[in-house]
Amino acid sequence: MHYATPDTIFASTTNVSGSLYGPKPRAGKRFTRKPDKLCSPFKYGVMIRPPTIVDASLNLFARLCADDSIYRSTTVMQFGTTHLTGSFIAKSFADDALPDSFFMSCFVKCLQYDDFWIRPECFGYRIFLNPEVSAILNIEWTKRDTSEPRYSQFAAVSALQRCLPFTILKNTKMILLPVLHHYHWSVYCINFAQSRIDVLDSMDYDSNNYHSWDMFHSNMGAKIMNRLSDALSEAAPHKFKSFKNWRHVQVKVPIHKNPSDSLFFAMKFLEYYDGEGHGSLKTNLDTAGSKELRAEMLYYITFHSENNVATLPDDLIQFRQTDLQPFFY
Repeated sequence: MHYATPDTIFASTTNVSGSLYGPKPRAGKRFTRKPDKLCSPFKYGVMIRPPTIVDASLNLFARLCADDSIYRSTTVMQFGTTHLTGSFIAKSFADDALPDSFFMSCFVKCLQYDDFWIRPECFGYRIFLNPEVSAILNIEWTKRDTSEPRYSQFAAVSALQRCLPFTILKNTKMILLPVLHHYHWSVYCINFAQSRIDVLDSMDYDSNNYHSWDMFHSNMGAKIMNRLSDALSEAAPHKFKSFKNWRHVQVKVPIHKNPSDSLFFAMKFLEYYDGEGHGSLKTNLDTAGSKELRAEMLYYITFHSENNVATLPDDLIQFRQTDLQPFFY
């Protein structure tokens, strides 16, 4: 199927302010939320994660990513049953390191937690899908080293059912999917309010001698969106409109200078993209601040409540901002 060159929209970058403290987490299992009206997480008065203090995040970064770090064999993070040592973390967050995709899964878990516990009025407005989903949808690249990689809709449906929240899915305005393709991360936003697919990609295609935006995204994007639309209709029957024929829109977003930073840019896009109107990125993003961006994301994940590590050394705890509760433990 041939796809015309995508439309282009420009995402503005603006700061969003709001109240810091939200409801305390409730005990007990998750339940179905039934708000009268879902609210965008970017509306005034809705709580947005405050910016991390740069010095604190850089100090944590220096402790964990230094060549002579004393935390190489220390478990610093635990997500699910996976224990992450300082050595494993440094291999993804140190300057110019190519991050492991597991950290995108960790980040998505943190965002899901924040929308459920901290922003209940927004829960269900947007849905974050785990990168496991895109790995299944893009199986030809994910399993490129196998002889005959074959797509399984059953696997996609199962992965989606693990991701979809317990809420009124018909109210959802955006589904955000982080996608890894050719070692590069981008974000696909199924924008139900605007009936289009917004693609947020930090690569500078004007200076890229190997790919144009159309070459990189058209065939792959059409394939994974068609598969996702079909899988969603099976995972949640009659809850989502089909988007197989929606136009794909290239959203103008900040461009990374370091190719290994695409995962961290995609994290920002996931958290701060507002699909209303022409779309806007509700944060400032310094394209030259690679270390600062890596340090910010390392800080957020390390001190987040979803990090189930039993204890952290006092030398690391000292950098935690107590005024960022309830976002951090």
